[in-house]
Amino acid sequence: MQISAPLPHVDLTDAQWGLLAELVTTPQRDPGSGTADAEAAVARGIDAGQVQRDEPLLNWLKLIERRDGRLAATALGAAVHYRRLCESSERRLSEVARLAEAHETTAPHLALAVRRLAQGSVTFDEALSGAVQRPA
Repeated sequence: MQISAPLPHVDLTDAQWGLLAELVTTPQRDPGSGTADAEAAVARGIDAGQVQRDEPLLNWLKLIERRDGRLAATALGAAVHYRRLCESSERRLSEVARLAEAHETTAPHLALAVRRLAQGSVTFDEALSGAVQRPA
């Protein structure tokens, strides 16, 4: 049985998170290796100079690596990226539930439908149709 270590907490800049997200999607040629590669990076919204500054740290953290002349996310980098997306979604869902709670007195049926939808106890169509009833 393999025991896996918990994912480390990583505090990156917005540019570093953006680069990691790009590399999770697909490996990229190093924009510092030539004009055509730099132009391709710019077309994707990547600042070639920023990549040159961020690559050593992301490589040291083992979030990205060089493979065959390309920068690519490692398995750890992908896991950290997707954990961040999951945590962001959880925060947004929590905010939706708090919004529903704040409107409990002004729109009780809507607040209940939103809360039950967020909890996963009803489908979107059920919540939309108004079929959500208070538990007995």
